[in-house]
Amino acid sequence: MKHPFNYFQIKHKLFAIFVLSNVLVIVSMWQVFQWSFDKGFVSYATERDTAFIQQMSTRTASLYEDYHSWNFLVHESNLEREWRAYKLKHMKEYTAPPETPNLDLIYPSQYYRTRFLLFNEDQKAIIGKGHFKKVITEPVVVNDTIVGYVGLKSMRELVQDQTLRFLRQQGEAFLLISAFMLIIAALLTWPLAQWLSTPICYMRRATRKLAAGDFDARLKIKGHDELSDLGRDFNHLAKTLDKTRKARKRWVADTAHELRTPVAILRGEIEAMQDGIIKVTPESLNSLLQETIHMCRIIDDLNQLSMHDMGSLSYQMEPADIDEVLEDTVQSMTRTFNDANIKLKLNINKKADYELMADTDRLFQLFSNLMNNSLKYTDAPGSLTITLTKVADVIEVCFEDSSPGVNEEDKERIFEQFYRVENSRNRETGGRGLGLAICKQIIDGHNGNMLAYHSPQGGLGIRITLPLNQQD
Repeated sequence: MKHPFNYFQIKHKLFAIFVLSNVLVIVSMWQVFQWSFDKGFVSYATERDTAFIQQMSTRTASLYEDYHSWNFLVHESNLEREWRAYKLKHMKEYTAPPETPNLDLIYPSQYYRTRFLLFNEDQKAIIGKGHFKKVITEPVVVNDTIVGYVGLKSMRELVQDQTLRFLRQQGEAFLLISAFMLIIAALLTWPLAQWLSTPICYMRRATRKLAAGDFDARLKIKGHDELSDLGRDFNHLAKTLDKTRKARKRWVADTAHELRTPVAILRGEIEAMQDGIIKVTPESLNSLLQETIHMCRIIDDLNQLSMHDMGSLSYQMEPADIDEVLEDTVQSMTRTFNDANIKLKLNINKKADYELMADTDRLFQLFSNLMNNSLKYTDAPGSLTITLTKVADVIEVCFEDSSPGVNEEDKERIFEQFYRVENSRNRETGGRGLGLAICKQIIDGHNGNMLAYHSPQGGLGIRITLPLNQQD
């Protein structure tokens, strides 16, 4: 079951959080105030009582030495209690207070008079009401003998009613102030919550546009906080999706173009044979076979690329000597290069060890594709120099051919599928625009790197680096 809070918008959640936070702060302040009053004021009053009661004990002992009993204090206390009772009944009538010189001597302050307690030597109350063990007391000592105890009622009991009234008044004032401050906080919090949620609302609308296929949706980024970083990530995602969409369209168009040409040729030649324009001869059948082979190669290349993208292209990794694989590849293509009047040169430092974990068949395909690329696009007479070196923990293979070269834009895109340096899609060179893309996938499968650069011989240079320590 979903929590009802989940149905609110984020600005409502932020507003509720801010308001609840203020309420919690107000309640906490009220609790701290009560605790401070209880611990602070009452503790302070108790310390004063402890110091004053010692003086009361000394004064009471001096009076006891004169009267030798507590009757004088009991008499004065009764007179004072009767006067208070009479005064309460006759509020409008002025009545002089009785003379209580001994009580005045013990506690001149009216603050202590209503709190005064007197116990006999048996700890029984003589003046005032209070339990001996629950009040502050001090023994009255005369000639090293305890003749009684003086005490004061607890400050808590005395101020309880006054405290409750005071706290009630302060609470009412505090609640009014808190309500006012809460309204101010709410008025400030609502626009703040809207301001904080605005980037998220923009991002939600942009995400919906992106989901609907509008890959031009972008966010205006301001600031450097987490929401700004999220907005930048969104723009990067939209840009990547837009680029992927264009690449997919281009890939479909290029695939259709590459397959349409051999199919059109096959159809045209077969129809010509049916109409009798072209006779069915070994030469005409061989032409059909070559177009079929060319179309099969395109399909095989596309299949390899799609298998690599899906992660289903397998690599049989085993210890392999790269120098031997490279030598075998060069040897298999030497005659072809000689027929094309392109000089083929291989440079290998025989002192180095070139063994690593690799798929030898894939490496042979890699080197063959790179050599075929140079064979197709290098002007005759030309040259191709292949250099194998070992640098630190990587093996480096460089392919450098002679002119023509490539410009900077072409150099950055030659590893894309179906991309050719020439603008037109003519097939005179025999290229399908997939060879270097397959090479890039093979290198990725071996955790290596490949980059293109301008060859010192005036053509294209391709540098391959393969790590010696393969990691899954």
